[in-house]
Order: sequence, then C-alpha cells, then structure tokens
Amino acid sequence: MREAWDAIVIGAGLGGLTAAAYLVKAGLRVLVLDRNPHIGGTAYVYHRKGFVFPMGPLGFSHLDLVQNTLKDLGVGEDLRFTRVHYQIRALGLDLVLSLPFTDLVKEFSKFFPADAGAVEQFFKHMDDWISKSKPDQGHDISASDYLHNLIKDRRLRRILGSIGTREPYSGLPLLAAMWNLMGHEGIWFPYEGMQAFSERFARAAIGNKEKRSEIRLNQEVAKIRVDQGKASGVVLMDGVQISSSSVISNADYKTAFLKLLDPKTIPPDWHEAVSSARQTDSVFQVCLGVDTSKADLSAFRKASRLIYRRHGENNQERESLNWNVQEIDPGALASQELEVSLWGRNWEMVSPGGRASLVIRAEAEYNHFAKYRLGWRQRSPNYQEYKRRLAHALIREIAHLVPGLEKAIVVMDVATPLTFEDQGGRSGGAVAGWSWDYENFRDDQPKELIGTPIKGLYMAGYQAFSALFMGGIPTAIESGKRAARAVLQGMGPLQEILIPGVK
Repeated sequence: MREAWDAIVIGAGLGGLTAAAYLVKAGLRVLVLDRNPHIGGTAYVYHRKGFVFPMGPLGFSHLDLVQNTLKDLGVGEDLRFTRVHYQIRALGLDLVLSLPFTDLVKEFSKFFPADAGAVEQFFKHMDDWISKSKPDQGHDISASDYLHNLIKDRRLRRILGSIGTREPYSGLPLLAAMWNLMGHEGIWFPYEGMQAFSERFARAAIGNKEKRSEIRLNQEVAKIRVDQGKASGVVLMDGVQISSSSVISNADYKTAFLKLLDPKTIPPDWHEAVSSARQTDSVFQVCLGVDTSKADLSAFRKASRLIYRRHGENNQERESLNWNVQEIDPGALASQELEVSLWGRNWEMVSPGGRASLVIRAEAEYNHFAKYRLGWRQRSPNYQEYKRRLAHALIREIAHLVPGLEKAIVVMDVATPLTFEDQGGRSGGAVAGWSWDYENFRDDQPKELIGTPIKGLYMAGYQAFSALFMGGIPTAIESGKRAARAVLQGMGPLQEILIPGVK
C-alpha cells in the first residue's frame, strides 16, 4: 500500500519546519523529508573537538516576528536573546555601525566633516524608505548613482552603499532595508544558540499527541510527482513513492525546478526564468577553535562582528578578484573584505571557559570551486590542500586584529561554496537568495514567491521572496507561515512570473 499524507515538506530548514508546524496546528498530517542527518539546513551548528561552529547564519533580525511566531506555535518559552554589534575596521576607520541613525550621523560627520550635511540627508532618506513615507529619491536610481551625486568621499560612499568596503551595488530600497536591520531592528543571537530555532519549530511540528506528523532525516527526494498539472507527492532516491495532496519545497527554486521536477511539467517560460535568474555569491569560511589564553581578543571589545579590510600602498585596496583563474592567490583573497566574528561570545556552549569560536568569511564565487566537485560531498584530491592554503592566508591576515591567533588555534574547519551547496541545499552555494544587484532587483518591496505554476506545489525558504528585506531567518520563517496558509486555502497555480531579473 502506497504511503499517503495531507502534505509533504521537502527540506527541514526553517521555512519547511515552520510550514509543517502550522499545518500540523491546523490538523493536517504532514511528512517532512530531508537528505541531511540533521534538521535546520544551514540554520544549525556542528561540532569539532569540543567547539561549536555555525553552518550558516551568525545572527538574525526582526526579533518581534521571530518571538511572536514561536509563541504562536507554543514553543517560545524561556528563549533569551542578546544584541550583536558590528564594527568596521577598514578604510582608515574604526567605527561601530550598529547604532541608531542619529548616532551614526554624528560619528560619520566626525570622520567626514566635508560630507556632514550629505550624511544627514542620506539617513533621512533611509528613514523615509523604512517608514514607507514618500522619499525624495525614487527606486529607479541605483545606490551607486545616488551616492555618487550626494557624497564626495569615495570611502564614505562605499561604507554607506554596502555597509562595508564594497562599491554600492543595490537599489535604494534594498539598501534602506539593510540599514534598517543594522541600526533599527538590530541583529540578535539566542543564548541557546542558532540551532534553537530549528529545534523549537521541529518540536512544534512533531510534539502533538496524535502523532500527525513525522520528520525523516537521511531521506533524499529524487522527484516531485506531478499528475495532470497537480503535485501528487514525491519519489525518494530508493524509488519509494509517497503521495500527498500538497507539496511544499523548502529546497530553493533552482533545485526544485531544475532537478526535482520533470521539465515536461513546467511551463517553458518558467523553466527559462528559473534557469537564467541570478543569485547572490557564496562565501569562503574558516572556523577556528581558539585557546583564549594565547590570543588577544580585545579587538572585539566594542563589537563581536568586525568588517575588516587591509589597506594597501597609498591606502588603495586591491581590486576585485578574478575568479576565472585556475587558483586564487591566497594573499589576494586575504586583501578583500573579511567578516571576522567572535561567534556566540555570550553562549557558554560555544565558548566555555578559556575557549572561543572565531568565524572568518570572505565572498567567493561558486564556479571557481565547482571544478573540484565530483558529486554530493565528493571532492577531487587537491581540493583539501587548496582550501587550506587559502584559509591560512586569511588567518595570517586576521592575526593583525588578533595577536597570537596562529599559536592559539586548537582546531580549524574550512568551508567553500561547495559546502554550502551540499550541506544547506543552496544552489551555487548562494548565501542570500536572489541577486541583490540593482540590474536584477529594482522593486521597492519584495514580492512573495510562494506560488508556482503547478497546482498544489508551493515554495518556502530564503528564496520564497524576491529579496531578503528582513534578513534570512525571519524571511524563511515568514515564508513557512505563508506556504502553510497557501496549502490551507488551496491557493491555485500562479501564472505571473515574479522571479527577480525576469523582463
């Protein structure tokens, strides 16, 4: 007899778990399937020699949305949070960025007196976008063009336009959303650790007396079944077929549409839109378990997240890397913008007495590393040695911030875009959904991408909105709520293609 459920959720990430929890709350029988041995996707942790490291997010924003959702599902008890702060240590500046806008105006005006009036105008415009009042500038201008006309100092244009050291790349509404997360909403960290969200949503989904739901790990979906234009279940890698009247894919769009669906079941224009849509880049990540008695961590006194970039000769930064070469020069990678995090500094599980977990991240392109991929979690022989060389270059660079770091390392773990693809199911290792570049996203509000052209098939997760205006974790949680609502309301197939970048 073929197994049957009311709904199947593909992927036990935060979006999928949230959707499952709400469907179970509404009385449906729900099956969650994930190919990994753990829940949470990249919103989880892993262990190395007694240290705990992140698989993905280092924090989250929109605290009220997260807390209210957990409470609504009955799993929000006794969950405490601490505010995470960001500091820029680059371009000749040493400045905390996660401050109220009024404080940022004062601080930036001290460093850039010639642009003091322009800085005040900039943050006024950011507030206008955030409050949804009518801004002086429309969304039909890029952040780069806007700042070029407003700000004289090139360093300041970079900081305001990217909240870092990059040239501005997005539109104004998305830039305002990012400053809103940084200055108003704040970035937060749960004392229980980032895995607490996944564990609590999983408890909400399976903690019912009727046993109406189930989470099965190490169960990979090979195909989404579609009969006469309607989703009817899934086929597992071992050939087992499971039926359901609705399917929610917590896998991203490219995985769902290009790998799990038969091309014959997808309208050609949808297939082309998903295939050509651009995503954000990935990251190269180095996680370090550190003996704090041997390293000076005073650089993190004001903030636990540092945006760092080395100054070259004449205070000029090296240009962007050419990722098309066979191997990146390790020193060139180390000269790029780096995010250095003393991760979970108040979380005893991460940093018990005398130890700390450091995370170093640099932007990286998936295609450069793709040549080392032989299959899921399979790499060519020279992959390990290459990524270690890159990692050691970043460590040597960060030793400028953390004296004694190299001798204090107890354990090192290195992840590339291939890791984020395999461990988190993120196509191309993309860490922030659809492309944020102005040429690909010009809307003043994110569009909901829950619906699909196939009846009974819905999307959840970080790509279920056209942009991460709220940040990754709250976006995934909100997508799960809406996907569950779509199932319960029987939302029909979607005709209009809203994927970013589609003309």
